[in-house]
Amino acid sequence: MRELSKILIEIKKMEPAIKSLFQALRPEYFDLFVKAAQIISRYDPETEEYGAPSLAMNIVNSLKQCCDIAINFALKRNPIIGTVPAAEAEAELKTMIHLFETNWRYEISSQAANNLNLNKWNKISIVPLASDLKIMKDYLAQCAQKSAAKLQSMRTDITAYNNLVEVTYCQVLLLNRKRPGELQRMQLHIYLNCGNSQGQYEEFEKIISPVTRGKRGRGVPVLFTTEVQKNLQSLIDNRPNMVPKENMFLFAKAKCKSELSGCKVLSKYAQACGAKNPKSIIATRLRKHLATLMQIFNMTEGDIEQLASFMGHTTGTHKGSYRLPDDVYQTAKLSKLLLLMEKGEANHYKGKSLDEIEINMEENLLDEKQDDEDDAKDVEEPINESIKESKNGSEKVDDSNNTDCVNTVEKENQAMPQKKRRILIPWTEEQKKLTRTFFAKHIRNSRPPKRHGCEELIDANPGVFNNKTWLKMKVFVQNEYSKKKNQDLR
Repeated sequence: MRELSKILIEIKKMEPAIKSLFQALRPEYFDLFVKAAQIISRYDPETEEYGAPSLAMNIVNSLKQCCDIAINFALKRNPIIGTVPAAEAEAELKTMIHLFETNWRYEISSQAANNLNLNKWNKISIVPLASDLKIMKDYLAQCAQKSAAKLQSMRTDITAYNNLVEVTYCQVLLLNRKRPGELQRMQLHIYLNCGNSQGQYEEFEKIISPVTRGKRGRGVPVLFTTEVQKNLQSLIDNRPNMVPKENMFLFAKAKCKSELSGCKVLSKYAQACGAKNPKSIIATRLRKHLATLMQIFNMTEGDIEQLASFMGHTTGTHKGSYRLPDDVYQTAKLSKLLLLMEKGEANHYKGKSLDEIEINMEENLLDEKQDDEDDAKDVEEPINESIKESKNGSEKVDDSNNTDCVNTVEKENQAMPQKKRRILIPWTEEQKKLTRTFFAKHIRNSRPPKRHGCEELIDANPGVFNNKTWLKMKVFVQNEYSKKKNQDLR
């Protein structure tokens, strides 16, 4: 009704003679509907973009319904049609429906659909963090416990009663991932009848599941855990002194005749619980979170259909609207392969399928410049660590067993050149084994490790690599796959 009111207001501005929507539903005013729809959906003629493309596309359905209602008025000789003959009014209204069905797509829907699809493609999909959901779950449990204790000690505490209603509502919503309206409109007698009729079955001993009305008249089951049932029973016991009799909703606040606002309550506790990203904890994203996580299970089509029924929508809606694309990981892997091809390293994966290729998805292939800068800051090390002592020019130390060396510089006097003395610190078998295992893929693919990877191994084994730096570890891995290549050539 609000959308129709907006479009009628704009039509009246352009044609003051029109007093009602029925008067505007005539073929000669079709162009006025087009202009009014563009205004209320914030159409920009320069960029040819709609600020509200969904409104521009869907308002035509309401207009066609208005035409059908007006035809019924005309056939019933309703006074609303005035002195216009019924046959003439019916003919004009059917012509208007024809214009809406044929011309609206060219005038409005086509461009609006393009804008809507473009917005969806570029929209970042955000789902709640598991850590945030746990924080909120624990916070709600604490609030419920405190409110229940206050209400038990003082039965006339309105604040405690309202807090317990809101917290219990959020707990049920967080568990079931339902739409806020489905829960907030659940009536008390549905919950009570469900508890009485299903208590005889063992499977409903700890959890009861009443069915409430969802979208398009679908039955939507709702699960209530034991703790939630206790809180609800406390609310029901104190309800006569708090809630007016005419309020028949289960989640009814004290001194209020209507249901609570589920969206506002969820947002309130998402902000209060201390979550890192409270804006992501909304009902729609909670439902997307559930649908997306279900992809990690090997679910059959029948399982998916049951899940969709539990969530109150169809299988098509589940796959198309709620579930995030299941090829996100594959897309990321393809992008990595393209970067490897650009670097000329794609030959390492010759003959392998996409599922067989193992790539570290957290490794940034574009940070080579940063690594080079890090290398320049540290001591420069050769890949081949067979070095010559400068002591007498004839003694040579071969580090074929990956013996690590540490340089110390001594100054004997200002006139004489500096002499370098290398102290050999061999790698222990434990160090070699841990490094070879951790960087097995790097050695197999002849790829030097990154600094953060080396430091991760050092931090994961405190005390083992005390005499090794990340650069020493990188050189060790380089020597490993260099020796492997030489052996293969032989």
